[in-house]
Amino acid sequence: MTPAHSRVPADRRGSALLMALLVSIAIAAMALGAIMLASSAQLSTALTAREASLNAAANGGLEIIRDSINRGAFDSLLPDSGYTVLANNATITDAFGSAVPGISRSLYVGRTGGKTGGPATAGQYGSNFASALSVVTDIRGNTAVRRLLMTQESWAKYALAINNWSGTASYGCDESFSGPVFSNANIVIVAGCTTPKTLFHGPVNVVGTIVNQGSGSFLAGVQSGVTPIQWPTAAAVSRMQSFAQAADAANGDYDLTSPDLTVGSTNPALRIEFVPVDVNGNGIIEWDEGFMRVWVANSNCSVGLSDSVCAYATARRWPTAPGGGTAASTDPNLISRNCGAQVDLGSGTHFYNASDIYNATAGGAAAQKTAAKNALTSPTRRCFLGGDPHLFTTVTGDTLTPDSTITNTPGFGFGWWKKRRSGPWPGLSTVRSGDRSYLIPLGANPNFKGVIFVQGDVAVSGSLRGRVTVVATGNIMLADDLLYNTVPGGECDDQGDIMGAIATRNALVEDDNLQTPFAVGDTVYGGFDDTNDANYNMFVFALGNGSSGLGNVAGEWVLPPFSLPISNLAFSNPKVSPSAVAQRQGLAANGSLRVTGGLAEGRIDGGTFFVSNYGWSEAYSYDACGAVNPPPYFPTTGRFIANRYYELDPVWLRQLTVAQYFRELQAQ
Repeated sequence: MTPAHSRVPADRRGSALLMALLVSIAIAAMALGAIMLASSAQLSTALTAREASLNAAANGGLEIIRDSINRGAFDSLLPDSGYTVLANNATITDAFGSAVPGISRSLYVGRTGGKTGGPATAGQYGSNFASALSVVTDIRGNTAVRRLLMTQESWAKYALAINNWSGTASYGCDESFSGPVFSNANIVIVAGCTTPKTLFHGPVNVVGTIVNQGSGSFLAGVQSGVTPIQWPTAAAVSRMQSFAQAADAANGDYDLTSPDLTVGSTNPALRIEFVPVDVNGNGIIEWDEGFMRVWVANSNCSVGLSDSVCAYATARRWPTAPGGGTAASTDPNLISRNCGAQVDLGSGTHFYNASDIYNATAGGAAAQKTAAKNALTSPTRRCFLGGDPHLFTTVTGDTLTPDSTITNTPGFGFGWWKKRRSGPWPGLSTVRSGDRSYLIPLGANPNFKGVIFVQGDVAVSGSLRGRVTVVATGNIMLADDLLYNTVPGGECDDQGDIMGAIATRNALVEDDNLQTPFAVGDTVYGGFDDTNDANYNMFVFALGNGSSGLGNVAGEWVLPPFSLPISNLAFSNPKVSPSAVAQRQGLAANGSLRVTGGLAEGRIDGGTFFVSNYGWSEAYSYDACGAVNPPPYFPTTGRFIANRYYELDPVWLRQLTVAQYFRELQAQ
């Protein structure tokens, strides 16, 4: 048996040293890693701080731009095309005014186009846009670029805006305002209101003071001594004419001229009536099924009520009496061509005007007057604005009296409906064969920018479907009810109904036979309209000039057009609504003046409730759509507010160039 061999241990001298070296290397590596991690964290922190500094400087530049254009310089800083350089690689200072080393900033600002492309569309959908661009760079080439899209505030954000307060006018204890209120002057409330007080539902801001402030109840607060807001000028508003001219190649459908260019007439020679048409026959009036038609008087109306042509256009009291001469003070409409009733003159019962009834009655003047009076006091009595189809017994359905070939003839000759210059709008042949030539499209015309411009004075009425602003270089007369086809405030998008009425002078409720009771014999009769009150859905802006009584939004401040003392007047069926009774104890003979929208008044001199038994009580409501999506190109306050921020890639912007970027923004 072979004996087993035993193993002799090897010599391991030096292994401990090797192990120590390995541990030392590991510890050194860990320490080095910790150092590198700490260094990296410090570097990252430094880079983050640098980035934050650049971004803060860029954002600060945006606010510098916004502040600059809000100081009243936006017209000079915002050219129609191109952009303005406010700073070019300028030094940045800190809160103490010390220069921040190693950082420079360039600031640019320019207009931004509207929804459908080009700077002319900015404002078409209610907003004027501008873009602020801030570019910040440090000495290492690090760059931060920020853009701020800004929107101008519209005057339509206010339920009531006032530029000047004159005279002794004051708001009564029973009046209320449902939205924001602003005044560049004072606000005057009648003294001593307790129950009720003048009620302001929205915030009230006044540059001056509120006279008799204790008579008011301010649910959303009140602030006096605020900074004034620049009132729009007539020159600024006149720019809107180009938008009307661009809407049709013929330049005449939306850019209108009144035959009476004596600016400031309260019985204008031109009137616009809005008409909805169910073109596709689906039973719904859609956003592009709104139209208008235009009545043009046949002579100059500057001589006022002595001209029957102009009295006819807006259904004023008839200026002549039977047999000629001045109309009898107690019977101003015995031979009116605007007012009449359903009667039978031998060929069946039809609507006949008082003139036709008077002339068709046998038996002499006494019998003729009696027949006309009977018609004007009958249950079927009505008055219509000039050219209305109801005024012509030969007209049925949708037929209008055509142009001058019929209406401008001996024995009539008061005016005509204006034909659309480019011919009938496609699609109307079936549904409106009788008057298709006279219906001018609104939203259906892709070139229509929402502006109807009138040189002179104009009267408006009807049922509006669409987004429209009517601009007049004179007065805008509210001749009859003007109501949206959709409920005000119910649809604030681009397909909702909204109207702006901008008058360079005054916006007045027409004192005509439809809206104001008139005398027949010794009794004053109302009910000549289809509604008891004067109802208007719109945002009214009467620019005025702050003097000479211009810029009013009110009823016409004239005494009744008959000579009987007011205290002796007897009213039959006065146009007094329950709300008017509550507000004015039944004394507002015309009923309530109801404006749902907003009022901007260049000057306040008095109220619509003029004297006992005459005038309107006031019942206003705010349409919140004015703040969200105002009427097309409605005047703005000039103040820009932040809309949204953008972070831009500096490499991309450098390749594109700032100039090209603003060209693209203005083409949006």
